[in-house]
Amino acid sequence: MQNFGVSHCDYCGLAMPPSNTIWCQPCLNLIANVSRCQRCGLQTEHETDVCGDCLIHPPQWDRLFCISDYSEPLREYVGKLKYAQQFWLAQDLGVLLSAYIPDPAPLILPVPLHWKRFWWRSYNQSDHLGWTLEREFNRREHHVRCDTKILKRIKATRPQQGLSRSFRRSNLIGAFKVMKPINEKHVAIVDDVVTTGATINLLCAELRKAGVERIDVYAVCRTGRS
Repeated sequence: MQNFGVSHCDYCGLAMPPSNTIWCQPCLNLIANVSRCQRCGLQTEHETDVCGDCLIHPPQWDRLFCISDYSEPLREYVGKLKYAQQFWLAQDLGVLLSAYIPDPAPLILPVPLHWKRFWWRSYNQSDHLGWTLEREFNRREHHVRCDTKILKRIKATRPQQGLSRSFRRSNLIGAFKVMKPINEKHVAIVDDVVTTGATINLLCAELRKAGVERIDVYAVCRTGRS
């Protein structure tokens, strides 16, 4: 007999109260309850506003929010979202991510795909994450909009996955452009995974030129220290 009103955690399979998230709270605590640097998002022994690495080599952004590291089970979900045409997973992942962002930026900017890759994949997973975040934040009475037309990838580049840190930077030079004026001084860049931060740093540089003063990063996963 079907048990109406009861859902099951997608990770451990145990029953849980009806929820708009796919995982139960104990699993979420196991996956995401780690200390991080609030600036770069990397794990630290104790939670801190700025880690030692950020004091020496600060990233272009001001704060990074993520669910957890790029490890299981998030790695599997992101892989399905990005490479297996399961774009609907952006809804579940976006809802989870929104819970870690108490004071969202008024403008959300998804990391853009070049038109060739968009044509091949048929969607941009970052767009879907951005739209989900927009809905969640506005449901909580924040005034947030997601704009997918401001940032454009004007140069086709090799996929970043598997490239060295230095080649990731050179691979992206001249790849992005801000296409229209930005009135908001506080914005957030949305992506599925932040690895070395090369993509985000270049986007931040373009946004700073456009007059943006504060930049947050919203990512499902943050890769660990190499």
